[in-house]
Amino acid sequence: MISAIKVGSEMSDEDREAHYASATNIELSSKHIEASDNNDRSIRGPIYGQWKDFYETMIADHVRGNKKLSSDFTVPFIGHRYRCCLANSYNGFTLSMRRLPDRVPDFREDLQLDWNVIEPLTRGSGLTLFSGIMNSGKSTTMCATIAKMDRRVRGNLGTVENPIEYIFEGSGVIQREIGEHTESAESAIRDCVRQHRRTIMISEIRDPETANAALLVASTGLSVFATIHADSAMDVFGRFQALVDSKYEKLIPRTMRGLWWQHILRFSDERRPVPIYESIEVTNAVRQILEAGPDKLPQLSQEMQKQGRKNMAETAMQLVNRKIVSRLEVSDFVTRRGRVTEL
Repeated sequence: MISAIKVGSEMSDEDREAHYASATNIELSSKHIEASDNNDRSIRGPIYGQWKDFYETMIADHVRGNKKLSSDFTVPFIGHRYRCCLANSYNGFTLSMRRLPDRVPDFREDLQLDWNVIEPLTRGSGLTLFSGIMNSGKSTTMCATIAKMDRRVRGNLGTVENPIEYIFEGSGVIQREIGEHTESAESAIRDCVRQHRRTIMISEIRDPETANAALLVASTGLSVFATIHADSAMDVFGRFQALVDSKYEKLIPRTMRGLWWQHILRFSDERRPVPIYESIEVTNAVRQILEAGPDKLPQLSQEMQKQGRKNMAETAMQLVNRKIVSRLEVSDFVTRRGRVTEL
């Protein structure tokens, strides 16, 4: 594990390399390298050696001759794959790197999630949205879900990613990266239909074009999974609706299949990160609420309870009861929006 120390001249090059190589999040600049693990323990020092060479190579490959002031991509380095964001700033270009797992994580062992909770959100056709804030693990959960599905049910898989994070094993898979293999998410989603993909995964819905394309494809009887930024499972519908063209709004309730929201709680000690989550299956009753308009959305919490699904406050309190976290550490999730005030 990385210690919360500042790397100084007293450390050998071998020690520094071991620290940097084990980090999950790395930031490079022309002068410094800063690395942290999933528990936010970090080390910092001057950039040198292969890290300096790598930084300069990325500048040469993605900046020179390119008018864009930022660039997203994945790249292999020192035996791992990294998701990178190279962006200009007041102090020059900064390269933010996140190490990608060598395999799609296991639901129970790695993610500490129950497949029986999420599996109903994958059944049949329609659109399932995975939501959360940045770095909440929503993409990881989505990929793990698709990897765990019975391949006879999942069928041929097409992905639209920016950038590609996990490599899906086996036949019948076409993975495409926006900017590298396709010009846009919208065109890649349409291509999935022509490529006879039964299941389509979209790394993120962030603009109207992608939202419209995802909705229209899902409404044709295909199975579509995507991520979107939202503050809770209850907020996903409104967030997605705000992106979709008004002429397609009536399709949303009919096409929605499931909503999943999560957050990863990280610690500065030896405890493993743990998920806090909530979800709802879009049944006929839920569909009627969505069709009735924004004023009826609070009724979704009742439907969640009828489905036997826990909201974020309840999953947070489960961790408290198991003595994994303190109530203070999950207070934001217990009291958020006053959803569950009796706990």
